[in-house]
Amino acid sequence: MESVGQHGVKGRFRFDLLIWLVFIGLTSLGLIHRYGFHDFIVQSLWAEDGPIFFNGAQTYGVGSFVTPYAGYLHVYARFFALVAGIFPLIAVPYVYFSGWLCAVLLAFWAFKRVVPDSNAGIAGAATAVVGMGMMLSQPHGGETFLTLTNAQWWLAIALALICCHPSRFGARTLPLVAVMSLTGPFSILYAPVAAFVGWREKQWRIASVVLAGAAIQVFFLLTSPRAVGHADGDLHHWTAALLTFLKFGIQKPAVGIAGMAFWVLLLLSLYKTSVNRLMLIVCAVVVYAAGLYSIKNMPSVISPIGNGSRYFVVPYALVIACVALQVQQKKWIAILAAIFLVVPVASQINKRFPQEDRYYEQYAALSKYEPNLTIPLPPVIPGNDWPMDIRNRQVRDASNHSVLPARVDQRTFRVAANVCGGAKGAAVVADAVLPVPGEVAVEWVSAGGQNHSARRSYPAGSDRIQLAFAKEDEPVQVMLTYSAAGAAMEVSNVKLICL
Repeated sequence: MESVGQHGVKGRFRFDLLIWLVFIGLTSLGLIHRYGFHDFIVQSLWAEDGPIFFNGAQTYGVGSFVTPYAGYLHVYARFFALVAGIFPLIAVPYVYFSGWLCAVLLAFWAFKRVVPDSNAGIAGAATAVVGMGMMLSQPHGGETFLTLTNAQWWLAIALALICCHPSRFGARTLPLVAVMSLTGPFSILYAPVAAFVGWREKQWRIASVVLAGAAIQVFFLLTSPRAVGHADGDLHHWTAALLTFLKFGIQKPAVGIAGMAFWVLLLLSLYKTSVNRLMLIVCAVVVYAAGLYSIKNMPSVISPIGNGSRYFVVPYALVIACVALQVQQKKWIAILAAIFLVVPVASQINKRFPQEDRYYEQYAALSKYEPNLTIPLPPVIPGNDWPMDIRNRQVRDASNHSVLPARVDQRTFRVAANVCGGAKGAAVVADAVLPVPGEVAVEWVSAGGQNHSARRSYPAGSDRIQLAFAKEDEPVQVMLTYSAAGAAMEVSNVKLICL
């Protein structure tokens, strides 16, 4: 009997491992399909990844765990930012990406736990993989993909599933629930649902941790300065926002009809459904309402496939989870709803998520020469480079890289011609005085005569200009330009470093 039991355990373990490998493999293929190349991880750092999480970890160390951002603690992101500090600078994007990927895997783990028979039956396993695949494939602008900053939205999906199905999660998950509850505002949003389901099922462990996390987040929210905007008073804008949500942000008539049919069938499928699944819909509504409130001054500008796409990810994912659970129970109305849901998902399945190349690898190489380096991150916003601050005590001597630039006009310098042959990158650094704030650009012409440029924003006054870029093997000629019209830039101590 013991050998039979051991054989059964081994069989379940192998089956479970196979499910995970299939999901990870499909997710990897999906990312490659979306981004079109294999090295998207290097360019995955985004916005707050630099000034908030990387710089925070370097400045405060473990104290960053209790340093709020936007009114909330972000324990999960802070942890990975601290871990990244152990690795070389070139490895930071991979550590941050691992943080995002782990958040997605946690969402899959939570969903897999609430799917009946997912550990023993092919139907349950297929529901878990396909359902999570639909969540990842929902109409989306790509904002919550790859980045540690936006890992919180995928953790929010996992936390909602746990709050709505506490009986599926044991005491060993409580530390994980605590981390999720102390990352972003979601424990506050889910607290009533967690309390209700906990009371109804006499399962208080999960609810207690979520409520404690919510209380801590409320404390930091109330003690942190936040801008208070005015709500848009135009009812048409709010109606447009709701229609955008219902049509998944897609203007094609066929997709709009399919989308509306999906929502009608979803509502019908909820008749006599379990309270746990109803609570998933409640969580979806609460998160969407909170997103609208955060952008209440212009609700009609956000879209699942455009600006503010992050506000739609959690609501859509929880709705998809609810439908998948209903389909797994063979509810025919839910099956019809799932069929109509395929239409908006399929219409966006080939959408690529372009990345802005700010030459992170070249800046990482430049850090060997600059004791105080700032690395710009996407997105490119004039006046905000989302800088990562790098401090090096030991750097290489760059004195032999000095050049004497020739002024072309008051805003342009010719730095060098036919340089850096065989190098994959180059950088221009200089001490500069800027009369007014503006963009400084390095422009280079390749051997084939093609023009390229890389830009950064700098304030008025004295500053250290640091511009790195990637190039082909051929030599290039390099120019340094200043965007402010009618103002002259002064430069000194100019160096051109081949990387």
